[in-house]
Amino acid sequence: MKLFSSMALVLFLFVGMTNTANAQADDHVVTVEIQAINEILIAGDVSLTISSATPGSDPAPVTSGTTYAVTTNDAGGTTRITASTDVNPSTLGTGSGNDLALSVTAGAPTGGTSAGAVNLTTTAANVVTGMAPVSQAGVALSYTMTATAETGQLASTAITVTYTIVN
Repeated sequence: MKLFSSMALVLFLFVGMTNTANAQADDHVVTVEIQAINEILIAGDVSLTISSATPGSDPAPVTSGTTYAVTTNDAGGTTRITASTDVNPSTLGTGSGNDLALSVTAGAPTGGTSAGAVNLTTTAANVVTGMAPVSQAGVALSYTMTATAETGQLASTAITVTYTIVN
């Protein structure tokens, strides 16, 4: 009888435990956001040197380049890259001509349009337009410097070119 009473008690406790174990649920809100991303990175500096000319002719233009990487998530189709300099190249040189020109041709990332060769000045100018959302590296930047004999000489001078992504 003791055995039966003990078994009945264990069975009663077990059945009672299954009735009291109820499932429980809860929830919460996860807030997500993706902000505007507009990043550009130029791969390296560029040096341009004019050191000779054909007698009777102005110096030949010189060209050199680098690359850039860009990431933008703007889907408006109006995203563009502008470029400007910290000094107007046409004011440099020692001669009376002062017609030194520095231009850049920026390749366009997928979905964008290159503006072709753009003369760089202190006023921002579009170099790439109509960009779609893109993440791309190794896009070409090609610089060309032109001068005439009347430009005179110019000691090594650093010109800072600033690229800006504009929406």
